[in-house]
Amino acid sequence: MKTDITITAAAIATLISALTSTCVTLWITKTNKKKGLDDQLDGILKIAVQYPYLESVKFTTSWNPELVEDDEKYLRYDVYCTLLFNFLCRVAAYYKYDKTRIENYIATKDWVRLHAKYWLNPTSSYENIDSYDKKFVELIKSYLQ
Repeated sequence: MKTDITITAAAIATLISALTSTCVTLWITKTNKKKGLDDQLDGILKIAVQYPYLESVKFTTSWNPELVEDDEKYLRYDVYCTLLFNFLCRVAAYYKYDKTRIENYIATKDWVRLHAKYWLNPTSSYENIDSYDKKFVELIKSYLQ
């Protein structure tokens, strides 16, 4: 009987240790993903500071995908928007497409609307719709309606 109690106690201790380890690992993973998002956001903001026209209404509303090949500013804007929407897609997935949680992290609505012309007129037809998952495309559409 003493052996049964010892085995049971050891099993419980092992289970508690495994659960604790799993919880800590999950917490660290989530923290690292959030830090990765923060780092990506910082990178995008640094680009915007270096090239302020990328966040200028006057410039973003002048978007024309046909100018990408001939104009360095439009080429840079194309790449910048790809970075931006890739980042927003990761944020949406991280927050499980919950608009409230996404918007508590970043002003997504404002950013999407500022770059709406790019989203609606990509350099390749259907590029944005085909490149992202359906939930993200629906999220972007909801901000543009």
